[in-house]
Amino acid sequence: MDPGDPRVTEEVVEHEPWIAVWGDADAWPGQAEIQAELTERIGAEFGDRSYVAPSAAVVCESLHLGDRSFVAAGCLLRDRPWIGDDSSLNAGVVMAGRVTVGNGVRIASHSALFGFNHVFDRIDVPIWMQGLTEIGIVVEDDVWIGTHVVICDGVTVGAHSVVAAGAVVTSDVPPFSVVAGVPARVLRDRRDAEPSARDGAGSAARRDLLARFSDRVHEQWPEAVQRCRRPDGFDGTTAFLDRPGASSTLRADCDAIEIAAAFDDFGPVGDPQELARRLASWQDEATGLFPDPAEGMSADPLELRFDREYQHYGVLSVGYAIEVLGAAPTHPVRVVEELGTAELIERLDAMPWKLLAWQAGAWIDFYGTAAYLNRRHHGSKLRLETLFGWLQTRRDRHSGMWGRPHDEWGRLMPVNGFYRLTRGTYAQFGEPVLDPEAVVDTVVAHCRDYGWFETRERNACNVLDVVHPLWLCARQTEYRRPELRDAIAAMLATTLDRWTDGEGFGFSEAEDRGLQGTEMWLSIVFLMADYLGESDGLSWRPRGVHRLEPADSLALN
Repeated sequence: MDPGDPRVTEEVVEHEPWIAVWGDADAWPGQAEIQAELTERIGAEFGDRSYVAPSAAVVCESLHLGDRSFVAAGCLLRDRPWIGDDSSLNAGVVMAGRVTVGNGVRIASHSALFGFNHVFDRIDVPIWMQGLTEIGIVVEDDVWIGTHVVICDGVTVGAHSVVAAGAVVTSDVPPFSVVAGVPARVLRDRRDAEPSARDGAGSAARRDLLARFSDRVHEQWPEAVQRCRRPDGFDGTTAFLDRPGASSTLRADCDAIEIAAAFDDFGPVGDPQELARRLASWQDEATGLFPDPAEGMSADPLELRFDREYQHYGVLSVGYAIEVLGAAPTHPVRVVEELGTAELIERLDAMPWKLLAWQAGAWIDFYGTAAYLNRRHHGSKLRLETLFGWLQTRRDRHSGMWGRPHDEWGRLMPVNGFYRLTRGTYAQFGEPVLDPEAVVDTVVAHCRDYGWFETRERNACNVLDVVHPLWLCARQTEYRRPELRDAIAAMLATTLDRWTDGEGFGFSEAEDRGLQGTEMWLSIVFLMADYLGESDGLSWRPRGVHRLEPADSLALN
């Protein structure tokens, strides 16, 4: 637009400087004088066709404004801003401290970038007397910062990112991110518009690796299961051992059944109706529990006992195995059905949350699963408001956990307890997880403490108990997903390498390959692939205990 156009007034150009930058005139009238004064006063440097509005307050120690960049009406620039080419500061932007802005950056009206901070460590000295710190702010190339955004000292906003209106950015923004909120959180990676092509050759290579692994396990899982069949054949109790030479347990049969169900082929394990009848016969009619004969049962069937883990886990293991066979437990889990509200709260309060949140979470997993089985198969009207209300009011909102870190174990107990607890409640009934972003932060910190379980404590439980929470939270938020995608992809690659032909997976590196390890690691692989958007086409899908779909919905009852 030509400067001579009567519609183009000085006020219009001040608020829409692109008219001066991209207009027909070589320079907007008055700019030469403004830039000359700033060059003389502070040694400012101006690129070709750059523009500073007459009403902008420039009280800088130094200033660099690149080619075709502009500063609109009402902006306040202090200290030492450096602004690259083709970047714009729209009306009312405040920039102070040490701020570096790259090329092609758009900063919307009334945003503020403060590249310094006040010291406030001492409470006996007024804050204004404690001095300042200055790390500086860097906004890389091709960034759009929305209106009323605040960016704090020490932040780097990665290239090609978008900062949503009203965000308060207190930590680094990864490249290609869309961030929003107070404080700002990553919502998504802009490259995810086409997930299958997001990382090009890397994704294609991983999909090829997954496809070859899928074909391999589809061919070999029957052999891996058959090697664990009892050498003396079916004896009326169990038909499978977890590993050759292991002791007899009820769980081994259930793991074999769930592996077969994942591949939708019960041929290698037996007749489904006969299997279901045998599993149902293990249920104790009086309590509704499925105690392992080797463990027995406590005088108090609801007591949290570490020497009788299967007393409660049997409800999950056997209950779901019966379901995937197309049948149902013969009896309701009476000890849960008959538990009163006051006693439930008393038991929950008495759990060892501070020290043993994993075990406490496992008890809630059992309770939630029993309630589900009773509702689905026995017409139970048991309402779960008491359980969910207790969970909502007892969590730590800063960590998202029910439990505290331990001096020796770190976050192991609360994170593993979170998995067990949410598996049987929020995931089971399709309810949203509380504080998902806090949960992601806690789980990531735990993974880093344990070297992402490559260098320390790698077993199926510990890996599942971080992968499932990250997968579950990703269904509600894209927070940190771009950075976690690489970590999950690395875990996936090292997991695939641990399959042993004809034998499957071991629960840990120290254990022989067996049914529990195979069932759990196949579930983990599927969850990791699903997190990456690459589970389609796998030859199995977890069923039973580790299924991905909610089993029930509170909203429908």
